[in-house]
Amino acid sequence: MIEVFSFNEKTGNVKKEDLTKIKNKTSWVRIVSPDPTQLQLLSKETGVPIEELQESLEEEERPKVSSGKYLEVIYRAPYVLDDELETLPVYFYILENKLVTVEKRPLPVFDNISEDLSKNKKKFLFKKGFAYFIHFVIDKINDDFLIRIDRIASKIDIFENFSKKQMKVDDLEKLYDQSVILSFFNQALIANVEVLNLLRKGYYKQIPRKDRHHFEELYYDVLQVLDTEKIQREVLSNLINVHAVLASSRLNEFMKQLTIIALIITIPTILSGLFGMNFVHIPFREHPLGFYITTAGILGLTFIIYLIFSKKKW
Repeated sequence: MIEVFSFNEKTGNVKKEDLTKIKNKTSWVRIVSPDPTQLQLLSKETGVPIEELQESLEEEERPKVSSGKYLEVIYRAPYVLDDELETLPVYFYILENKLVTVEKRPLPVFDNISEDLSKNKKKFLFKKGFAYFIHFVIDKINDDFLIRIDRIASKIDIFENFSKKQMKVDDLEKLYDQSVILSFFNQALIANVEVLNLLRKGYYKQIPRKDRHHFEELYYDVLQVLDTEKIQREVLSNLINVHAVLASSRLNEFMKQLTIIALIITIPTILSGLFGMNFVHIPFREHPLGFYITTAGILGLTFIIYLIFSKKKW
């Protein structure tokens, strides 16, 4: 899918156009999951090398900034696919009078911008320049990261209320899944921090000096998001460790009780075995109350052993 929005500086309006009719117009070109034919057309009309565009769809590139005839910025964003949360790279190319964005899958932030521009809204994104346009998108991506992390935190709070109770296997699997998601977020956010650090400190002709402070703000914003993610990951890790310790403690207690029961049962088992031997001379064999005396002795000895274990709090 290719969407093109052009800005008319005289009228101040934005309208949707065909890619082949924007050669000298200030335009935003959005491309999502393109096929080879669309890539060829995009490369021809924008001047971005076809090899560069193909790499953006074939490789899971790490966020970076590179500058030459155009400025390339790669930034990772959270994305939900089949109820699974992951991160995807977003590609920005700033040319002389065009901004090209490439998405492997449609991201909500671009869907919202596209919808507003179709209604001739958010024209300020063109008026303030493409550097501000990128700043606006990255700011929304950072907010999305924070929202996703807060949702994970709310799930962790629910599990914390049951930290002293035995959790089901499904609950533990859910905790593990959240931990994996936060690990992916951590890798993406660390790389995003490096990108914003370059944009706030670097000197790129595509980013005017007056717009660099925007990336300074984004840099500290994403650091706060990263700190929030680390805190929640540590809380989640500690929660999983607590449940592992509790499960191990419960198992040890159960094994201890089982061992004590086995020891208590061992005494009457041994005595019963001795009195059940096929010998002629066995105590109380001929006594009329021999069975009752023997049984009482076994039970009494068993009770004494039970009292000893109880006193030692075993």
